[in-house]
Amino acid sequence: MGTRGGGDQRRLQKTSERVALEIVHDIVAQGLRTGDRLPLEAAMVDHYQVSRASLREALRLLEVQGLIRLKPGPGGGPVVGTVEGANLARTTTLYFHLSGATYSEVLATQSEFEPLCAELAAQQADRREAMEPYFEVPTITDDAEYRDLTAGFHFAVYRLVANPVLTLLTEAVTHIVSDHVVATMDPADLRAEILDDHARLARAIAAGHAAKARRLMQQHFQHQHDYYRAHWPARLRELIEWR
Repeated sequence: MGTRGGGDQRRLQKTSERVALEIVHDIVAQGLRTGDRLPLEAAMVDHYQVSRASLREALRLLEVQGLIRLKPGPGGGPVVGTVEGANLARTTTLYFHLSGATYSEVLATQSEFEPLCAELAAQQADRREAMEPYFEVPTITDDAEYRDLTAGFHFAVYRLVANPVLTLLTEAVTHIVSDHVVATMDPADLRAEILDDHARLARAIAAGHAAKARRLMQQHFQHQHDYYRAHWPARLRELIEWR
């Protein structure tokens, strides 16, 4: 949106937003990790020179994003949360819903991101060690084991990418697909093929065959997406839900 008269129409930053940003900067500068404790409220009020109300609003802003957790009770207080695609997915689904994006479009985005991740993973020096646990097709005994194994394979690929922006974006998109689509339209009869695909992909990535890894990952998701379109076309035309 443009501005009238050439004036600066940028929204003024609220005190709570400034404090939230300073807290994040301090977490990074101090090298804090998930689960590390942050100072108690009184110390933070003094350090950031704000009211308790502004500090609490700042902490709530970060809590909603999953970047901190507020532990209740004695010995509780703010602790560092996690930077993960699931948290980003919750925020982006709001924007996707308001923009009129559909599940078909999030599948199309997944088809672009995942093959690129596979191609980049195959170019990394530590690729064999990361992919070796997935070389063979496993025997799966229950649904939870299947979900853990398939998620583990894709997260191993993401960790190899060495690009946190692409990794987080891909994780967020894939989390939306898993949570909004697969959770209600699980293609259980494709599981054997999916696990076989993972084994072939793991070997291609480990061998450094970047172009082959990209092609196999493209085919891997295209097959699943075609299945969704054939069995649940109406669902894929729906707007992405905010959740």
